[in-house]
Amino acid sequence: MIVRNVRDVEEIEVTEAVRHGEKVPVQGCRIRWVVNSETGGDKYNHNFSFRYFVLEPGGEIPMHEHAYEEAVHMLEGALQFSTEDETVEVHPGDVVYTYTFEPHALKNHTSEPAYFTCSIDNV
Repeated sequence: MIVRNVRDVEEIEVTEAVRHGEKVPVQGCRIRWVVNSETGGDKYNHNFSFRYFVLEPGGEIPMHEHAYEEAVHMLEGALQFSTEDETVEVHPGDVVYTYTFEPHALKNHTSEPAYFTCSIDNV
């Protein structure tokens, strides 16, 4: 068993995402890779990663897509979560589930930081 506190994991600034194979700039976003393919040893299958994000007021992860499914769990604050078809506001306790290569975007339209976790397939 491995126990980690999110505050003990290195925080990294997110500067870009990928949309149609092209890099797009990300603003006001930081990530901590709490669990990833390097966590633990051979006893672990490493089927998924678990990430902790902060999206600052006005911060944005623009429309992008990736080769893995993703489950986003809001912890604190609020975000606008968009796909090509709709935009919804998500709040603490809400979970958003996107399929492989589903275009989506996140924007913090509030005056407070937004905190969320995200689980993804390791592909």
